[in-house]
Amino acid sequence: MPGSGGRKGEFPASIPRALPAGRDAALYRRVHEVLRRAISEGGWPLGASLPSEASLGARFGVSRITVRQAMQLLQTEGYIRTQRARRAVVIARNPLGMSSDKIDTIEELIDAASDIDLRILSWRAEVAPAVAQILGVPPGTDLKCLRSVLTRERAPHARSIIYFHPSIGGRLKRSDFDDVIVFRVMRRELGIQLVDVKRTIWAELATPEDIAQLGMRRGDPMLCTRLVYRGQQGLPVEVALSRYPAKDFSLTYSIDVGGGT
Repeated sequence: MPGSGGRKGEFPASIPRALPAGRDAALYRRVHEVLRRAISEGGWPLGASLPSEASLGARFGVSRITVRQAMQLLQTEGYIRTQRARRAVVIARNPLGMSSDKIDTIEELIDAASDIDLRILSWRAEVAPAVAQILGVPPGTDLKCLRSVLTRERAPHARSIIYFHPSIGGRLKRSDFDDVIVFRVMRRELGIQLVDVKRTIWAELATPEDIAQLGMRRGDPMLCTRLVYRGQQGLPVEVALSRYPAKDFSLTYSIDVGGGT
């Protein structure tokens, strides 16, 4: 019955009895994220059957249609196999051995870096005309730039190049960067609050810096991202460029068709 949460023992202890609060994410996405994380962390082992749609709906206080949308997304991503009139079965904890690069909220951005360490290479002024244009300053402006290698379990994971608006960079020093989440440094040191983050993703071939710092080979594909952080009044305060080995990532998005055609 509604609110019962399903049969005893049907849910791993890590599954909450209510959906975490979410400002913007659709209900089915919030259900999907709870189930995806539980599968990835081994809450349901490979070959295990997930609870029924009815049990999941009762657990989270959502409709079966919402649960079905979440399950369809898990199947598309390769975590489960659904069968008519039978419960879904877990077939992978981390499909294709890849990390998901699906990030919709600032909380997911923070969570994605939870096991990442920051190794600073340099903190200096640089000229970067394309970035200066984004920051709204003249192209020849000296911009403070933090260059680093992100590591996971001491192995190189990505390259990070972060440029700061002159009004921000001039008030920071290298010793401030003790957190892989750099916007938290700005908040802590300068009281800056973010109001918006825009993400752009593209692909390139490995550069000499990728080869030297990440152990790539010439011609290897790279996944590149640019995040533009905006503070109060929507003014850009930081541009973060990251470069990852493409083989380690997959991109998964769902498309809302507005109830079908």
